[in-house]
Amino acid sequence: MKKIAFFGLGRMGLPMAKRLIAAGYSLRTMVHRNPTPADELRALGAVVYKFPREVVRGADLVVTILPADKEIEQVLLDPAVFEAVEPGSAVIEMSTATPGCVRKVADRYAEKGVRFFDAPVSGGVKGAAEGTLTIIGGGNAALLEEIRPVLEQMAKKIFLVGGVGDGKAVKSINQIMVSANTLVVAEGLRYARHLGIEPEKMFEVISASTGASAALTAKFHKMAAEDFSPGFTLALMKKDLNIALSQAGEIPLPLVTLARQIYLMLGEECENQDYTVVYKAFVKCMEEELPAKSAAE
Repeated sequence: MKKIAFFGLGRMGLPMAKRLIAAGYSLRTMVHRNPTPADELRALGAVVYKFPREVVRGADLVVTILPADKEIEQVLLDPAVFEAVEPGSAVIEMSTATPGCVRKVADRYAEKGVRFFDAPVSGGVKGAAEGTLTIIGGGNAALLEEIRPVLEQMAKKIFLVGGVGDGKAVKSINQIMVSANTLVVAEGLRYARHLGIEPEKMFEVISASTGASAALTAKFHKMAAEDFSPGFTLALMKKDLNIALSQAGEIPLPLVTLARQIYLMLGEECENQDYTVVYKAFVKCMEEELPAKSAAE
């Protein structure tokens, strides 16, 4: 599988595509809204086309990492794209989306003999750049082994959790836990400052204690510095929480519901900032509801 069609050159997709080129794969893509990522890949040897059907024609493998269900269907169920994808090739769908969406697309491609693997990722922009992502796979075990060399250029850990759609389901579980853990870190930081505790000292102690978490390690210093430059945006976190709640049906998810309400406290002006901007919500709440330490003394 040397010829790879790649769709989705965002903060995650671009570094993943670069790693595939560096590994010697022949990568083809197209210009999206912003031409800069495609220009970067062209400079590294990728072939950049104007139309998506040209990207997939003759490809051994189609890789997509897109914002949501809508974009997945717009690309993969576009009649021209569907017609151009070669029978016998495979699709790796790496977005965070609903299980139903990828099952629908996979069923459609199965009709023409195109195999489909569900492979959402976790690990952030840093993991994408360093090739240390976790891939949460859903699909055929034999297909996984066939595409493993490609996945290993992007990921350090690769799991097979079930069939197509099950990868998306487990990714959704991951996202609700990340969202809640990050809120706890944000609240803890704001509380520490209220009590006059130095943030770095808090981090040092909690990192070696039972309150340690991946969210603490990855996001604490961004929040402490109030550096909300985007890695994973607030808009995407809201989207992921909406996915979880939409899939829950009659099963109550009270913590997810509360987490979503807190993230929604931040308006559209914060949508393109890192989701750790939620720290601002805790600052606002404490300023309104808690007395300053000096006032209490």
